[in-house]
Parts: sequence; C-alpha cells; structure tokens
Amino acid sequence: MAVSPGCKVRVLYDFEGDVPSGELVVYEGEILTVSRTDVGDGWWEGISPNGSKGLFPEAYVEVIDYSPPQSNNFHPLPIPTAPLHNQVSVDTADGWDDEWDDDETVSSYSGGDHESTISALPTRRDTNSSGIVRTGTVRKSINRFSHFVKSGGEAYIIGASHTDVKIPKGEIVTIGEEGNRITWDRSPQPFTCVINAPEKKSKFKGMKSFIAYNIIPSSSGIVVSRRYKHFDWLYDRFVEKFTCISVPPLPDKQITGRFGEEFVEKRKEKLQLWMSRICLHPVLSQSMVFNHFLTCGDNEKEWKQGKRKAECDKLVGASFFVTVESPPQTLELLAVENRMEQFGRFIKNMDESVKAIQERGQAHCEKCQGSYRHEYKKIGSTFGSLSTAFAIDVDSENSHQLTQAVEHTGKTFDDIGEMLAEQPKNDFLPLIEGLKEYSGMLSTFPDVLQVHKGTIGKVKECQRLKDEEKMEDSTFEEIKERADTITNVSFAEMSHFHDQQVADFKNMMQHFLQEQISYHHRVIQKLEDSLRMYDNIQ
Repeated sequence: MAVSPGCKVRVLYDFEGDVPSGELVVYEGEILTVSRTDVGDGWWEGISPNGSKGLFPEAYVEVIDYSPPQSNNFHPLPIPTAPLHNQVSVDTADGWDDEWDDDETVSSYSGGDHESTISALPTRRDTNSSGIVRTGTVRKSINRFSHFVKSGGEAYIIGASHTDVKIPKGEIVTIGEEGNRITWDRSPQPFTCVINAPEKKSKFKGMKSFIAYNIIPSSSGIVVSRRYKHFDWLYDRFVEKFTCISVPPLPDKQITGRFGEEFVEKRKEKLQLWMSRICLHPVLSQSMVFNHFLTCGDNEKEWKQGKRKAECDKLVGASFFVTVESPPQTLELLAVENRMEQFGRFIKNMDESVKAIQERGQAHCEKCQGSYRHEYKKIGSTFGSLSTAFAIDVDSENSHQLTQAVEHTGKTFDDIGEMLAEQPKNDFLPLIEGLKEYSGMLSTFPDVLQVHKGTIGKVKECQRLKDEEKMEDSTFEEIKERADTITNVSFAEMSHFHDQQVADFKNMMQHFLQEQISYHHRVIQKLEDSLRMYDNIQ
C-alpha cells in the first residue's frame, strides 16, 4: 500500500540527525507524521512529536497507519527542483515527451556531497541470560549520500531494509563456484541480438522525427523497433537495479546531426556493441526488464504496463541482494579485503594503461595521415626528380631501363605513403574503439567497489561491537551473512569481467597484429616489385 503524506510511522532505531542539514533527531519508539515520501535516496520527511520537521531514513521506520489525518493544519513543504539521482533521464536529443512515456518524474533534494558528523544508527537492545541489557550501536557513515548509503547497502547490511518482498522465480540469481573462483551461474539459454535497418520515422504529421533501430533476438527471431531513448530508459533501469554489476555506458547523446547517415550508422554500431555486452552477462541478459525490452511489440498498452512494472520494482539497489542464492561458505574478512584492494589496483592501472594506448594510438593515426604520409611522398618525389633528370639524356637501353626503375621506386614510396594513411582504419582505429568501450566499463567500477568497501567497514564496526560485548553474536552472524552475499556478488562480477577481458583483448590484439602483418606484407610486396625493376639492367 502506498504511503501518503499524513500517515503515521514508528521509529525502529535511534537517529541522531544533523539538524543544520535539515535532519531530525528521533528515538526508538517515537511516532512520526510523514509529510513527504518523494525526497529520494531512501529518505522521507516528517514531523516529530515535538513539532520539528526534517528528514529521516525510510529504512529506520515502520508504517503503523496509512490513513492521513483530516486536520487542515497539515501543510507539506513545496517540492524542491533538484533531480533525483535515479530518476528517468530526459533525452534532449531524442525527446521523451510522447505517448511512450506519459509518466511524471519527481524532483527532490539533490544528493550532492552532503556530509555531517557521525550519528548513532541503529540501536539494538537485547537482554542476555543474566538480565543485563546490552546495547549495540551501529554508527552511520560520515557521508550519508555516498553510493554505499544511497544504494541501500548500509540499511541492508544492518538488517534495517525491508526484505519481505515476494521474489518472483524469474528474479532469483544464482552464484556458483568454478574451481577456486566464485562466478555467476551461466545463462541456461544464451542468446544474441542483431541491430539493423535504422530508419528515420516521424509522427504528429511530420512535426517530430526520430531514428528507429530494428532489434532481432536469436531467442525469438521476432523484430522489435526501438529508439535511442528506449535504450537510455533500459540503461537507467539496469543502473538503478544492479548496484554491484558493471553496466556498460551507452554511446553518448547528440543534439545536432542526429539524422546524418554517418552518425546513424556509427550509433548503430555502438548500440550493437552495447547489446552484445548485455547479452553476454548472465544476470543482465536474464532480467525481466531486458526481456520486456526485447519482446514487447508495438502494443502501446503492453509497453506501458511493462515499463511501469519495471519502474516500480522493489528489488532494486541493495534489495537486489535478497534475490541472490550464493554458496553457503564463510569468507575470511582479511582475505576478502585484500582481494578487493588488489582488484581495485588492477582496475586503476588497467584504466590508465588503456587510456595511454588510446592517446598514443590516436597520435600515431594523426601522424600516419599527416607527417608520415608526407614524408613518404617527399621521398617518392625526390626519386621521381632523379628519374626525370635521367630521362633528359638517355643514350642506351640500359639508361632507359634505369630511368624507369628509379621512377617506379618513386611511385612505390608514394604508394606506401597512401597505404600508411589508410592503414589506421584497419588496425589502430578498431583497437581504439574497443579500448574506448573498456574505458566506459572501467569507469563503472569505482561505485561497485565503493559498495563493497562500505560493506567491509560496516562489518569491522560490528565486529568491534561484538568484541566489546555490545552486540549479540547472533546479530553479528546475521550481518556477516548479508555481507558475504555482497562479497559473493562482487566476486562473481569480478570473475565475469576477467573472463570477458581475456576473450576481448585476445580478439582485439589478434586482429590488430594480423592487420599490421598484412600491411607490412603489402609494403614488402611493393618494395620487391620495385627491386625487380633493376634486375635486367646490365
């Protein structure tokens, strides 16, 4: 049931909010009156028993009365204009204001880098066999709006999130083991998608134009038509739902030149790469939202129903972890932390190296089409000038043959210059495009790693409380079990990335070197042809 302004909620945990930042200070058992639920980032606004109004975490209260009061004294604050961090993006290039999307987006407080002093959250009070009350306080992160907090990771770890949502069978995600690695279970029915036949269409009697791309999944063979904005919507759903999964970025939006033939073809190629990457992922490819994207035809009602269902999905962010079935094993905290730090260094170094190759490759391409090409043509021109000089005074057949041979040498170097200028499109440019895709994927990992870093920090904090006998052993074990789930998800995603990285770089480097070899063979053939011109000169 939806929570409306005016309903009552009971505080489950003490919350020493940062009052100057607009947060409430509330205590376990107090009754609050909700004034707004559209604040975003897992926060609500409400009124405390003493009449103070401010923000509090949604995960730290339970609803006890859905009925709003009838009093006329209740006046909710006006809605600010800053966007939610996870609201549906508006594609200014392609538009999102047609019949495919008539749902309103809600504005709210901006997350920003809001920081405050550490406050105690939540407080658990348990009585042991001796009748002594043991109070364990799990302290909230300094940066309340970190990715770990915004994703709901903190609330999930300490057991404050609502995990009683019914999980559809199709949403269950399984993690297994291959040798000494933790991996996603492989897709039971892997498939591919082909994007072709981009077509310019219009609506509203030609007042609005757009490009539609045909998508053909191998699993069904049924063609569906999608605009860029639909890809953008799908990407937003992925990012919101799968906090610990690296979702590759889409190709950039563009306002001008959107209907140019070259741009449309280039975008089609990049969308094809993106779709292929999604199809290869055991979790993303099997998600219900992706299935809706690939199977819904031109039925507007059917599309909207699936769209709203995806946007109302409760199993997003940290709630996704409750859908995960992972190996029943206890992971050593120090070993986990070391492995994650090592992976973080690997990602950082790989990102720097990939960008360095891109920069060097781009500079090489420019030289091939500029200074290198000109240098070879200058060399060819000088040999051409020599052959012209020889041609002035030809008094024998051998002199004529020498003139032709030198002239051929000049043309050979001229041809090599042109070949060099054309070569980057065969080797360096495809390599650079592949590396750009990886730069995009690597850029997603800081947020993924931050969720796990926050998890490690929370487990250490709870370990300290347990050692100080301020937290029950059973409570800590529950927290540790949830942390292990996040670790298994992170490890499975790391394994998937490594597998894809090996396959992709093998293919990219093989193609690059094969094209380099082919180019040099052609150069050698040219030079050998020119060399043979001198064989018959006596």
